[in-house]
Amino acid sequence: MSGSWRSGFPRGVTRVTGLTAMVGGLLLVAAALSGSVRAPGYRPLAAGQVARVVAAPVSCPPGSPEQNLPQSGFTCPVKIPNSSGLGEPSIIHDSQGRLFVTAPQAIGNFNTAGGSPLFTSVNGGLAWGPPVRSQACTGLSGGDTDLAVDGAGNVYQTDLWLGNSCLSVSEDHGQSFAAGNPFGSELQPGDDRPWLAYNKISNQLYIAYDGVDALHVSNTGPLASPLLGIQAIQDVPAVPEVAVNSSNIPDSVRGCVCPPGGIAADNTTGPHSGRVYISYSYQHGTAISFADLTGSGPARTAGPWSPPIAIPGSGSSGSAFEDEWNFDPIAVDGNGTVYVVWGHANGFDPNANVATHGVEIDYAYSKDGGSTWTGPFKLSTEGGTSTFPTMTVAGNGTLDVAWYGDPAHPVDPNTDTSGQWNLYYARVTHANTPTPSASPKVAIKDMHNGCIQTGGGGSCPDRSLLDFFQVTDVSGHPNIIYTAGDVNAGVNLYFTKRS
Repeated sequence: MSGSWRSGFPRGVTRVTGLTAMVGGLLLVAAALSGSVRAPGYRPLAAGQVARVVAAPVSCPPGSPEQNLPQSGFTCPVKIPNSSGLGEPSIIHDSQGRLFVTAPQAIGNFNTAGGSPLFTSVNGGLAWGPPVRSQACTGLSGGDTDLAVDGAGNVYQTDLWLGNSCLSVSEDHGQSFAAGNPFGSELQPGDDRPWLAYNKISNQLYIAYDGVDALHVSNTGPLASPLLGIQAIQDVPAVPEVAVNSSNIPDSVRGCVCPPGGIAADNTTGPHSGRVYISYSYQHGTAISFADLTGSGPARTAGPWSPPIAIPGSGSSGSAFEDEWNFDPIAVDGNGTVYVVWGHANGFDPNANVATHGVEIDYAYSKDGGSTWTGPFKLSTEGGTSTFPTMTVAGNGTLDVAWYGDPAHPVDPNTDTSGQWNLYYARVTHANTPTPSASPKVAIKDMHNGCIQTGGGGSCPDRSLLDFFQVTDVSGHPNIIYTAGDVNAGVNLYFTKRS
């Protein structure tokens, strides 16, 4: 959730009380407006598998106080217009290469122009159009956002307001919103951090979110018309949760009332065709659950959901916050291989939820539909500390992975007060084998100075970057949307790509 509504309040900590209280009030508003100990299996990449590439920086004007300069063949950052103060941006592209970006405008922001902005580029990110907003989301929006595009090129945006998430559709490639529904994303009141995924096999949208009792997954009906994509028709608790972690919690229950890490669908015609996956931090490391398609017609859905499947070697402290460094992106390639990437705390203190020796970025893969996993493999070989992993599939067995990293200080990102942060990128090849190859490099140098509020401890006063950034791959080229700046100098959204 964007941080402006609760400055300094860490995500996932004592969230239920505040969420319940806000839901009651927001529903009234809606009614009025309606019209580092590692477990066995850990596999760091061997020295021979890691290639560092240093390229001369592109000649671009430096920023101030953050330089925000490209490296390693990435383009000069393009500032997204009218993005001052925005963070945690999402990016997707359609089959024609059009790029779409959104970011939350701040919950409770009664912007008369509508909901959170959608930005579009039709020339590969060189220029971006003005923000487009869903009028239906006016006043009921601004918390968390995400995007999806269906098989016909229609663009969907979810926009959180805690009581629900406004779900809108653009039928003209992001030039306007055709319709929206403030109660569209979920059927149960009360939510946090919705993620969208398009299931090509069933022609449906799936939404993962954190409810008051569980990680939930909802879905629309089949998208015979794009307007059917702005109302969930089914909503199920996929993973039960409790707020207080203890050894007495059964493994079927997640010991954290925290957002999901991501959602993905298997859009292949393989043995797990149509399967829906969610990822999340868990008391036994990073975990996933999955569900297969059942039913037909408007009643088609995914279920029942598997119990948590922990990735071996991803955590051993008994606390979900060991791997809660703001989301665990999940994706499926064209062969049906499932990938998850996450941040892992080194020297984790479960009493304070602190990574005393910094955070590293790991990934793992599954070739049998999520039942068994190979990895983890460490990607952030630059050292120091890292946070906010993001990942997308660039091809079968090939990944684009990015993160924010400070190579000089192996400390918790929340206490890294003298940190100079870079945006790192790695192309991971042979990612679906026990011997992957990665080439981590600086994509953007010095995009943030000082600490970053992240993870369960959340003690950093600077939450200006909010909770994540994203990468999408267009024809084999990484396209990245990110936030640069700090709480004192201000922040903006920037786009860069490698040709």
